[in-house]
Amino acid sequence: MPSTAAHHIDDELRAFFLGPVSSMLGTADQLHTPDATRVAGIAPLTSTRVRVLIAADAAAAQTNAALGARCSLLVTDITNYRSIQWKGTVARESHERTPGDLAVMHRHIDAFDVGAKQVRLLPGVVHALFPVDVVALEIELDSRYDQTPGPGAGRRVA
Repeated sequence: MPSTAAHHIDDELRAFFLGPVSSMLGTADQLHTPDATRVAGIAPLTSTRVRVLIAADAAAAQTNAALGARCSLLVTDITNYRSIQWKGTVARESHERTPGDLAVMHRHIDAFDVGAKQVRLLPGVVHALFPVDVVALEIELDSRYDQTPGPGAGRRVA
């Protein structure tokens, strides 16, 4: 049975992660300088924790994503611009990927490719957008916001 907490990941949101989405990890350094890094895959681990794959050479994101650091995860369906942002805390710092992570990454890129064809992105662009070498980190989510463009954008999902 899905949880009723607004920031929890239920079955519908798990399906959203599997769709043609573009995702960004937002972090900041100690001086609050922001960094946005493309996400190459997302795997829900529990109803409040996700495993996120980012480029192995994303040095700023990895440095910023220290254990306990605040971060955000923005996920947008490229076919209809539905956008959800989660905020949370780094629960596990970046570490080497697993074979399962590679499967998550390829599934993510393949789903994006399907959506890219629907919105007529040029062939070949998709694979240029995503890293080929990734590391994983885990985020404990504590809030969710509707960022879909329009009058309700930015509202906290209650």
